[in-house]
Amino acid sequence: AAAAAAAAAAAASNPPPPSPRQDMYDSVRPAEDGDVMGILDLIQPLIDKGILVSRSHLQLQAELDNAYVQVRDDVPVACGMLIPYGLDHAEISCLAVNPRYRGKGRGDIMLTYLERVAVTSGIHNVFVLSTQTMQWFQERGFNEVDLESLPESRQAIYNHRRGSKVYMKHLRSLRDVDAEEHFLGQKL
Repeated sequence: AAAAAAAAAAAASNPPPPSPRQDMYDSVRPAEDGDVMGILDLIQPLIDKGILVSRSHLQLQAELDNAYVQVRDDVPVACGMLIPYGLDHAEISCLAVNPRYRGKGRGDIMLTYLERVAVTSGIHNVFVLSTQTMQWFQERGFNEVDLESLPESRQAIYNHRRGSKVYMKHLRSLRDVDAEEHFLGQKL
């Protein structure tokens, strides 16, 4: 747990370079206290549809060290979390984009940013749990794996009633993340 906290602190103090697809009005950064309500606004519609797991204001406050936001004119338009499990695994969760900004590559920018944070923190295996957006993650290099592929600490809190599928991606280097981002940018 101490190693995971140290990795998260290193990532927060040394963020990865910005995405080349961002414009001057956009930025992706670690979430701050003032972003919690904006994050809740982004995720609530997806919670209502059963796509995301419910999180309260207090839970988000407690997980803020793992949260990141993409802001436009300092207003969150996308969010995501990178939750370390051990030294080499992290869960990408709570990935959401404001409906007015969907279909414009913001989900890809957020995902790529989280992958960059993982690699710069020494984490090379990221995973997602999904019940409805499997194809989107598969198109971005995630492969379905067995529950047993998750770190034991994450297996221990897996919600069997929800029945999420597990998708994992191995990240080799920032160069590979950049190349994939360039490829995805060409498709948009």
